[in-house]
Amino acid sequence: MSVRDSIDRSGMSRFQIRVVAICLVINLVDGFDVLVMSFAAPGVAQEWALTDSRVGVLLSSGLVGMALGSAVLAPLADRIGRRPLTLACLALCTAGMALAALSTGFAVLAGCRFLTGLGIGGMVASLPVVISEYTPRRLRGTMIALYGMGLPLGGVLGGAVAKLVVAEYGWRATFFAGAVLTLAMVFAVAAAMPESLDYLISRRPRSALSKVNRLLTRMRLPAVDTLPGPEPGEDRVRVTTLLTRDKARTVLLWISYFVMMAGFYFAASWTPLLLQQSGSSAQEGMNAGLLLNLGGIAGTLLFGLLALKARLRVLTVGCFLAAGTAYLAMSLFLGSPAAALLAAVAVGMFINAAGNGLNAVAPGLYAAPVRATGVGWAMAFGRVGALTAPMLAGLLLDHSWSPRSLFGLLVVPLAAAAVAVFVITAPMRARTAAKADTPAALT
Repeated sequence: MSVRDSIDRSGMSRFQIRVVAICLVINLVDGFDVLVMSFAAPGVAQEWALTDSRVGVLLSSGLVGMALGSAVLAPLADRIGRRPLTLACLALCTAGMALAALSTGFAVLAGCRFLTGLGIGGMVASLPVVISEYTPRRLRGTMIALYGMGLPLGGVLGGAVAKLVVAEYGWRATFFAGAVLTLAMVFAVAAAMPESLDYLISRRPRSALSKVNRLLTRMRLPAVDTLPGPEPGEDRVRVTTLLTRDKARTVLLWISYFVMMAGFYFAASWTPLLLQQSGSSAQEGMNAGLLLNLGGIAGTLLFGLLALKARLRVLTVGCFLAAGTAYLAMSLFLGSPAAALLAAVAVGMFINAAGNGLNAVAPGLYAAPVRATGVGWAMAFGRVGALTAPMLAGLLLDHSWSPRSLFGLLVVPLAAAAVAVFVITAPMRARTAAKADTPAALT
């Protein structure tokens, strides 16, 4: 019996639960590090007298780093291992957050945000991969959805910290808090996070067999006598491999990530300020940001529960369509504080659920030796949407676009992304039936 079959036929041991929990907490801290800028933005803009377009640059600087990190650093996980790269990226994030707390000008803060984003982008592609490798197939969608809950939880934590410390200590205190949290995760990962099983099996570092068997023992699974042979034709870890083997599926996956991340980071970055510009109070704007992330938590939990029974294809397509409807509602009701707050919950709920669906689907599209590269490049292309959306919103606001029109601008792309997901998952279903999910398997 293969390692993958052993995992799929067994339950979740305490060790496997701990792996998922570590990945979730990393994602929570990353969510704090990314989204805290949206809560610090009003204070930064006031202190340095920044225009909307400059605020947009600050909101996008971390996302630029995330895009480059996903494209350049994430593929290193297929070469040096998921665990070492995660440690290095957490150290980068710690440095970026600490330096942001000490920044004295626009350019310095933008550079610090870029550094933080570089670290986040380098590791987030590996975390869903690690979860998928340590989770039985029947629970994989649910576990990845729980992992996805970390991002909105980080946003809620960022909002709560901002409300507690900004009035007393200023916006720099939020970045200092993030530096402390991220440094704590460096020690937690060093002490408790294991290496990827697929990496050990496919790349075969020194003592790979003994390391695999130690991990199997901790999962209460039988040891193996030998490691299986590498998958044929998958020895090179290059993005060109992704584009030559199945160009259509890869490109559509990239587009889906682009639209999802553009929608998420636009809403997460600008919602508090846009509500204020539409006539709401500063407190109502901050409440909308918190509700957006609380909606994300609710959407993630609901997605995880539904993933136990429903097909991921149906769930993900439905979440993209629902997200488009929520953005339309936000566009229509932005001038009414009560209705806008409800719409913010819906936006957070469905855009986060759509992201969880993509994270659950993407690892299964690629074989083990190129899995981090495949997911990393999909996320990197998504980061282009993430960094473009907040920056473009600032430019459009400077050119007299209304807050309503910005939310309405995303309705059609979200519907198009639903179609793209429907297309890329259709052939995957047939392949899964024929090969018993070998693209996502630990052979």
